[in-house]
Parts: sequence; C-alpha cells; structure tokens
Amino acid sequence: MSRPGALTLRRKLKTLSRTCLHCHEIDLRLAGDGHHVVLSRYVELYSAGGGSAGRIRQHQVSVAALVRWMVKQGERTRG
Repeated sequence: MSRPGALTLRRKLKTLSRTCLHCHEIDLRLAGDGHHVVLSRYVELYSAGGGSAGRIRQHQVSVAALVRWMVKQGERTRG
C-alpha cells in the first residue's frame, strides 16, 4: 500500500490464522497542494480463499498549523 513520496511510520503484518493475514500501515505525506500533510491509515484482511477487505482513513492538517503545534509542544533549551 505504500505510496511514492510517503514516509511509512508503521507497517505491521499479523497472521490471524493459517488462512488469514492482517495488514496495518500508517504513512505521512505532503498533499498535492504543498500546504497540507496527510496521515493515512490502511487496514486490510487477506484470506487464502482470495478474498480481501480493506479500508483507508485519512486525516489532513495544514503545514503551518502543524509547525505551530510542534513549536508549542517543544522543549525550551538554552543555547
């Protein structure tokens, strides 16, 4: 599911049974407008019978708001 240009934050594959596999992936990328970052969560279940069911959830925030939040949350250090 990885997209070109996306930073994969987490990828987890888990065998649920001999015939079923669970895939979970979280990635972060810059939106096409260049002003937002998009966090995507992808979950899919694969079965040996050839069936699969997947779901993507996305959250978007402006780069400016993200940087303001990071500065506010950061630790102050003396230089």
